[in-house]
Formats: sequence, structure tokens, C-alpha cells
Amino acid sequence: MNRAQPKQFREQIRILERKLGLLKKNNGSCCAAVLTLAQCHAVVEIGRINSISLKDLAVILAIDISTTSRTVDGLVKKGYVQRTPSLEDRRSVDISLTESGMVIFETIESNNDTFFADIFDNIPNEEKMNVLHALDVILAAFDQES
Repeated sequence: MNRAQPKQFREQIRILERKLGLLKKNNGSCCAAVLTLAQCHAVVEIGRINSISLKDLAVILAIDISTTSRTVDGLVKKGYVQRTPSLEDRRSVDISLTESGMVIFETIESNNDTFFADIFDNIPNEEKMNVLHALDVILAAFDQES
């Protein structure tokens, strides 16, 4: 392995991360006027699953449960999320989106679908499968580190 390759990989990931961070400014994908970035991520994950425990949401978001709880509390106060006692575990609550939370979720998803379709269209057709495969490999490598 070339010693410069890990550094080049790091730099490319750093640049990609910075460009992805611009999403919230450029396309309103996280409804920045309404939600924090953490709340945006929570809404997306709750919306994709429909109902989830606080503990499972914390695992998906890769943040501690107290931070997840504060994030969800903010969403409850805004009327986007509701907590209901779990049918499986009396000590647990399930979190789901309210009707207005679903509107926010659908807006985020629609904006992101459009944004990423536009980016993907800029990739040459003969490279699209290679890009998707490379991202799978990178994600698997991250999973091995965890």
C-alpha cells in the first residue's frame, strides 16, 4: 500500500463531508428554518421506520440516549413527533411522526431525492455502478471499524 493513499482517502472523505454539510444550506433538505440538523436526522429515521424506540433511534443516529431524548423532546414540543407507551416493554416508549411530522419528512425526502438525482446525473453513465460499488465498500469498511 502506498503511504499517501490513506491520507488521500481521508482528504477526499473530508471534502465529501464538507460538501454534504452544505446540503442544509443549499436545498433546504433539512428544513433548516424549522429543525436543527439533529432533529432533521431524527425525523428522517423515524419516518423511514414509522415507529421506533428511543434506544433504537439512538443506535441508528450513533448518539447517546440522553442526546437523542433531548432531540426528540424538541420534536415533541414542535408537534412533529409523538411518544406512546411501548406495547412490548412497559419501561419503553415508541416514537412516531405526527401528521405534521410526516409532512416535514416527505419534504426532506423529496428535496433530497431531487438533489441527489441531479448529482448522480452528473456522473458519467459508465461510472455510475462503480461509484455505487465504491460507496458500498467504504460503508462496509466503516462498519468493520465500529
